[in-house]
Amino acid sequence: MKFRSAALATTALLMSTASFAGVVTSSTNIEFLAIDGKKPATSLLKSTNSFNVNDSQMHQVVVRVSEIIRAGSDRELFESAPIIISFQGSQEDVVISAPRIEDERDAKNFKKNPTISVKTVSGREIATKQDTLAQEGFLPGVNLVNTLSDYNTSGAAASVSSLATTAVPAAVAGFATKANKGKVIVQGENVAEQQLQYWFQQADKETQARFLDWAKKLK
Repeated sequence: MKFRSAALATTALLMSTASFAGVVTSSTNIEFLAIDGKKPATSLLKSTNSFNVNDSQMHQVVVRVSEIIRAGSDRELFESAPIIISFQGSQEDVVISAPRIEDERDAKNFKKNPTISVKTVSGREIATKQDTLAQEGFLPGVNLVNTLSDYNTSGAAASVSSLATTAVPAAVAGFATKANKGKVIVQGENVAEQQLQYWFQQADKETQARFLDWAKKLK
């Protein structure tokens, strides 16, 4: 009897401290750019469209909304700025969705108010904090993880401090192999400067000379 009571007590304790995972999916017009501070695994054929969340943990995703919209008599691609969404995990499966964007007016309205819905499959609204992720440089997508890490240290609206890391600037990390060979050395106060240095060192002597002549004329 005592053994049975002890077993029940142990089970209850484990249940009280256990965490449960739900699966997050998205509407077809959403792409996950980052999940909990990291880029999702992708291939040439498909990107990550689902991941697990823990109900005892704060999660953060960066998404982009993409739609082919009507522009007069033509069609064109609309892509939103990266949108940060922070939310508490759930035991239930979760769906992250964006409204349909069909024309230029829809696109304009979404740019003004880029709100993303986060709900459980049973329809319960999950509280979120949302913000847009400002990016800079020639290749902003390359630097997204580092930009997000900086954002998470800033205390901004949708930041999650536990996901902040001390990462090497992407402009350096992305070309580390060449730098190690002594061909490219990138140093700079900001991303734009780092990328300018990289592309300058990639150019041939004639192109470098033309660039320097152009830069002198701007003084």
